[in-house]
Amino acid sequence: MTLTEYLNQTEPLRKPTVIVDEKEYNVVFTYKAANGEVRKRVCFKSKNNLLAGIEYCLIGSRFYTTDRDGNPKSASCFKILTSN
Repeated sequence: MTLTEYLNQTEPLRKPTVIVDEKEYNVVFTYKAANGEVRKRVCFKSKNNLLAGIEYCLIGSRFYTTDRDGNPKSASCFKILTSN
C-alpha cells in the first residue's frame, strides 16, 4: 500500500506495510550510532494529522517510531523500497 492509500483508508487495516517514496519525507539529519549503524531522523511531507510533526528514525529501509530523545523505539508500518 502507498502512503496516500494508507492516509485515505476508510476502514483502516491493522499493521499494513506502507511503501514510502523518497519524495514523501525529509531527512532532518543523519548520524552514525555507536554500533556503526547509519540512522536518519526523518519527517513526512504531510499535513495529515496522523503524520504532521512526528519524527521517525530511518534505519536501512525501515522507519521506526522514536523515544523522546530520537532513538528508535518500535518498527513502524512504513518502509522504503530498496534496489537490494
